[in-house]
Amino acid sequence: MIQFFVNGQEVQYTPAGQSKKCLLDFLREDLGLTGTKRGCEEKACGACTVLIDGETKRSCMFYAEDMQGKQVTTVEGLSKDGRLDPVQAAFVEYSAVQCGFCTPGLIMAVHGLLKKNPNPTEEEIKKGLRLNLCRCGTYPRVILAVNKAAAVLRGEEYPDYVPLDLSKPGSFIGKSIPRVDLEEKVRGETKFYADYYFENTLYGKAVYSPHPHADVISIDTAPAYQVPGVQLVITAKDVPGNKRYGVLAPDQQVLCEKRVKYIGDMVAVVFADNEEAAEKGAEAVKVEYEVLPGVFSIEDALKPDAPLIPDPELPPYWNAYVAGEKGNICKEVALHRGDVEKAFAECDVVLEEKFSTPPEEHAWIEVDGALAAYDENNVLTVYAPNQSPFADLVQLMDVLHLKADQLRVVHLPAGGAFGGKTELTVHALVAIATMKTGRPARMVLKRKDSLRTHPKRHPYFMTYKVGANKDGKILAMQVNIMADAGAYVSWTPRVLEQGISYCTGPYYIPNLDLKGTGVYTNNLVSGAFRGFGALQSHFAAESIIDMVAGKLGIDPVTIREINGLERGLPMTTGQILTDKIGVDYKNTLKTVRTVIDEMLLPLKKPGELIGIGVASGWRSVAGGLGPVENAGAAFELMPGGRVSYRIACTEMGQGSHTSLAQMASEVTGVAWGDYDILAGDTHNVPFGGGVMASRGLFLWGHPTIVAGEQFRAILLEKSAKLLGLPADSLTIKDSKILVTETGEEKLTLAKLAEMSDETLVVEVDFTLPKSNPVLPNANEDGQVDPKDYMPHHTVAYNTTVAVVRIDPATGAVEVLNVTEACDGGQIVNPEAASTQIEGAIIMGMYYGLVSDFKVVNGVNVADSLGKCKVPRFDNMPRNMKVIFVDAEDPTGPFGSKGVAEIGGLTPAPAICNAIYDAIGVRVHDLPVANYMKDIKAALERKKG
Repeated sequence: MIQFFVNGQEVQYTPAGQSKKCLLDFLREDLGLTGTKRGCEEKACGACTVLIDGETKRSCMFYAEDMQGKQVTTVEGLSKDGRLDPVQAAFVEYSAVQCGFCTPGLIMAVHGLLKKNPNPTEEEIKKGLRLNLCRCGTYPRVILAVNKAAAVLRGEEYPDYVPLDLSKPGSFIGKSIPRVDLEEKVRGETKFYADYYFENTLYGKAVYSPHPHADVISIDTAPAYQVPGVQLVITAKDVPGNKRYGVLAPDQQVLCEKRVKYIGDMVAVVFADNEEAAEKGAEAVKVEYEVLPGVFSIEDALKPDAPLIPDPELPPYWNAYVAGEKGNICKEVALHRGDVEKAFAECDVVLEEKFSTPPEEHAWIEVDGALAAYDENNVLTVYAPNQSPFADLVQLMDVLHLKADQLRVVHLPAGGAFGGKTELTVHALVAIATMKTGRPARMVLKRKDSLRTHPKRHPYFMTYKVGANKDGKILAMQVNIMADAGAYVSWTPRVLEQGISYCTGPYYIPNLDLKGTGVYTNNLVSGAFRGFGALQSHFAAESIIDMVAGKLGIDPVTIREINGLERGLPMTTGQILTDKIGVDYKNTLKTVRTVIDEMLLPLKKPGELIGIGVASGWRSVAGGLGPVENAGAAFELMPGGRVSYRIACTEMGQGSHTSLAQMASEVTGVAWGDYDILAGDTHNVPFGGGVMASRGLFLWGHPTIVAGEQFRAILLEKSAKLLGLPADSLTIKDSKILVTETGEEKLTLAKLAEMSDETLVVEVDFTLPKSNPVLPNANEDGQVDPKDYMPHHTVAYNTTVAVVRIDPATGAVEVLNVTEACDGGQIVNPEAASTQIEGAIIMGMYYGLVSDFKVVNGVNVADSLGKCKVPRFDNMPRNMKVIFVDAEDPTGPFGSKGVAEIGGLTPAPAICNAIYDAIGVRVHDLPVANYMKDIKAALERKKG
């Protein structure tokens, strides 16, 4: 028997059999201490960090058998008497938390660091925490929190953090209220899907195709049933309904029966009493394949004799391309305006360049997976970290052949999402297992399987031709984008539409010829990723704009001022910028010019290879492009005076629940802390679309305001009836019913709930105005009246300036400063918005510098999290600043619009433009790391 201490309490462990028990598994499964997370499975992410005898250790590296007599501390052991310890408190104070999955491990690593070094420098903090990953990019906030916690632990005075406040007196809008989920996350109490352990659970393990393209000849599941503990093996014949699913087109196979098209395709799933048996069972399944020629490049896919990847037997769905009527083309998008050839002939400068961007892995620390079980009402329930619970519900109903009252989808907090959790992965598989056995089922994918399963960012291959006159006015732009869609449709059509809509940058260009083509291959599927098609084209557009400026001798801010969109001008799609949508792009340029002149130019010192680069970005807020976008909100007064606030809007660390609650309080008068927020449970919240396209706050803010106003009215009407007073003589403030003129308190909400003889509840459904699909010549062909043509609801803008220093000895690129001026309309919660943009900057910056998720012959070379090159503490910019420009959007609730995606569009081109400014090397193909030879050659030339 092994005896040791966990959080000060003695525990005992009796080894069973020959195999040892991983300490991480013992803490989570035997003791229920799920604050310690399983992330990378390879000692690379730090999510499982604990203290062993006071030292920072990754619990996945140790066995329970090795703990005899040792003291183990987990995040659950830090708080005393319900109070946060200094490190936890500092994380809350500085908003050093987003999704929260990595947070417990980070907090434990900070404790270990400060035990060794009570007063670390910033470089020592970065080095000490380097083994802990945060894909959301909280690194700068964590460093601030460590400094505060270190001072407190040393017993020193340290000033409280003063967050940015953009509010008016007495208003919740513009106030940096701490996010509602921060304390729960720093305590390690937030439950992610893999933290739930239902009794009598089945564990699932998929049998994946080893081939990117092959016919399935036979599947023999009998050997799996010979493995002790195996209870069920499912194949395509066990799918009760439609055997295909998909967010836009139902073309992806739940389990493959005849053909596999990429290495993420599954042919069977083994469910067993434990993970080990499930894995052995999956290894025992025998599958015979006939390997088919694979198509791994766009060029090969478009050859006349290329193997056809989409299934011809599928009915036409998306421009008939799913049925293979255009070979391996998945989607084509075109936009035209004016006469580009005539305009090019009149230009003083014409440049034609090619650019490319690689695929990118989301690299969230929480792996893909889902749980299924029957709830207390005998309703089949799927629990998952999804972004679109109702979209998942609709697809699952079809696959499982169930009605809406027979199936429930419950969103659980996502440990990182970034667009990639808008799609089903194993949701249907666990549901089928539960339907067949009555037992709960779970699948928590291994990292290697997670990487092959979910979609990536689309690789783009882009040709840009741009012409301008000598005054800097861009007269014409011709763009051709080729995107690798992978094996299935996923989000490719919408990604391309967004990519083309924003491929010009936020500029008015009178003559346009733009085309985008998505092409099927047998590579990994491409889908939704933060930036959604626009990030890639921004790199090309902002690079070639700088090249034109250089040819004309115009500085990069000025050329953007000359061409920048303004009120009354048509966007790239032809949609007219009016007072009703965002028109404040040039405010970001004014801000950046001031920053460059006053702060950044002095950094360019003689003898150092320092460059400054600028890039602007724009992106739609909400989806647009034609589909109906709707959402609902409900308020209900509960016993004790609490208010139930129910929405479909899911929380992935963006802080939208807090900002929406601020909107609610602004309208209702209910104290901000008196809400119980229920989100993403399809049986208990009003219908709503997915949280994507920077629309969480924008979409759900509208029904929140309308429902809040109605809820306030019924609270006042009921109070007036009980008090015998006119309703218009009363008001609500801080959850109290007051006489408006005197401020006299008459009732609390708790008392009102006690006295009321009826349920006080309001539910409101809301639909955004109907948008239009992107039309090739919308304003020229008379298809839509220009004043009515609206592919996008509104637009957010930013301009980023980056400062880089090139090491003359090695050619290494160091990012000294990234400053981003952002137009997000009225910012509801500046701290929440800032953390989102900071994380986006780090993600976008590292995508430009290093990220390269190579796929060779259909197989991802990066088959572990460590190989995905996720940015770490020592990869962040030395200095980073977010500035919100004055802007208010009439389209958005309280004038707000989303910022989650806009921040990531511009760091890569700004950095590449800065590299050119420093040493004259132009990056055409991301990442910058591929240009080390060119950079070193340029340095040699400079020496010469």
